[in-house]
Amino acid sequence: MEKTKNTDTNAAPKTIKSIVNTPLKKFIFVFQILSWFLIVGSPIIGGLIGKVLNLKAAAIAGVIFGVFIAGEILFYATLALLGKELILLIKYKSKTWFAKLKNKKEIIDH
Repeated sequence: MEKTKNTDTNAAPKTIKSIVNTPLKKFIFVFQILSWFLIVGSPIIGGLIGKVLNLKAAAIAGVIFGVFIAGEILFYATLALLGKELILLIKYKSKTWFAKLKNKKEIIDH
């Protein structure tokens, strides 16, 4: 007998609550959220670190870049640890979000 896989990428995946269901996964998910803050807030975080350490502009830019890279590494590491289900959930949520934006734009254009 041949096994069939569910290849429907538009189907809604599991919820965050069902994916992050153990204490270890909750701990890893906290780092996932931290990575989002590091990526988005890297200019502010790096700027504040540079100001506290009295760094020059080039050094502050390096700190900002370092914070951004640290956030990216943390993001992909936590994705790898939390598994494919979280990746599918993020993909599904982003597709639905962009579909809503597209629908709003179509309504405005008409």
